[in-house]
Amino acid sequence: MLNPPAARQVLSVLASDGTPLSVYHDPPLRPRRGGATVVLVHGASVTADLWRLHTRHLTDAGLAVLRYDQRAHGHTPRGRAPLTIGQLADDLHRILSYLQPTGPLVLAGHSLGALVLQELAALYPQILERVQGMALLSPTPRGATVRPGRDLRAWLLAAGRSLTALTCTHAPGAVDHLRRALPATHSHSLAPRPERQADGPPACRHGVRHTTTGDLCTLWQCLREYTPRNVTVLNRLDDRLLLMAGADDRHIPATHTRKLAAQLPAAELEILPHTTHALPIRHPGLISARIARLATDPGSPHHPQDQSSLKSPVSAPFH
Repeated sequence: MLNPPAARQVLSVLASDGTPLSVYHDPPLRPRRGGATVVLVHGASVTADLWRLHTRHLTDAGLAVLRYDQRAHGHTPRGRAPLTIGQLADDLHRILSYLQPTGPLVLAGHSLGALVLQELAALYPQILERVQGMALLSPTPRGATVRPGRDLRAWLLAAGRSLTALTCTHAPGAVDHLRRALPATHSHSLAPRPERQADGPPACRHGVRHTTTGDLCTLWQCLREYTPRNVTVLNRLDDRLLLMAGADDRHIPATHTRKLAAQLPAAELEILPHTTHALPIRHPGLISARIARLATDPGSPHHPQDQSSLKSPVSAPFH
């Protein structure tokens, strides 16, 4: 049973272009002495609410949690700066520099969030001196793909994605017009950006509703064309780096994560069977436990390098 959440702070940090970044600080009910601050970075088309259950697990373990809505998501507006992974990494650096959380840091990011952490380490390697551990969920050394396999299903999926991307890229305004006409309950409807709330980020399932089609296309291109600046800088973390992926991920295949692991030989690699790209949604308890271990016992023994032949772990559902 998780404890009731402690009083959450809803903060605003100005990015380099003046964009107000919406940040949520969840303190633990019973802080651990010298406890780390866990920083959680969500991916594209969702909000910081992705980490709601993880935050409850981690604060229950005595850890403070910082999470935020990336620009063009949730309560954070698009801003004027180019929508690039480098800019997103700079946003996170501004948050950490302004808030200056005490004690060591444990960083965790999913998908686009994982790439932001890779970029952060490459652009600001000095920050690794404070990082006690890092968890990259669904990471890749070379970007996402529209064709994650060679079977017929993969080809059909790639064709559908390419056609959709082509339409959205060349006629984003028309697509937005159609999205505004959809019922408010539709998962891809386009609604005005929500007003800033005192209690936290917008619901994760509503994340895409507040991001324009043009911005979604730009983010997808960032994922597809991503080329890391210097992945090997993460070798400084040795075995305090955890890479996790879903065996059935069709956005960032597990083979990509394995290739990244090959460049980071000391890192721990964990491939979860029967798991798609919705890795943090399907296994919040398991992932929270892995992050908490990095925060409380970074020197613990490794798990097996590949979990794909094991039974899928049981975890709490995402509500």
